[in-house]
Amino acid sequence: MKKKIVIDLPLNTDHCISKAMQIAVRCPGVISVNIDKEKGHLVVIGIGVDFFKLMHCIRRKFKCSRIVSIEEVKPDNKSEPKPEPDPKPNPICNCSSICNPCVQYYPICQPVYDTCDTSTCSIM
Repeated sequence: MKKKIVIDLPLNTDHCISKAMQIAVRCPGVISVNIDKEKGHLVVIGIGVDFFKLMHCIRRKFKCSRIVSIEEVKPDNKSEPKPEPDPKPNPICNCSSICNPCVQYYPICQPVYDTCDTSTCSIM
């Protein structure tokens, strides 16, 4: 499930903006990162993003950052058309029932026992 996390940051310079985006992109599960310059928010969208770890990483650089909102993003049915299923699935193997070249038979390994008599063994 996609989540949208909005974080309030002091984004005064371009360096602060790029640093905040770099930190957010490194977090696992992040799909996109946007900046709302009017409100000074960092908008992170991702699947399975741990917001606690994300905030921990951001607060190392930006001490006065806080989470504004966390919400689930619902998928749009209009933007992403669903792929139509194949009416005839392609067979994996075109073998007939008489000839089965896809089936592989492996020989069963038999254990090997040492039959050496200890009295004639040169090691001992």
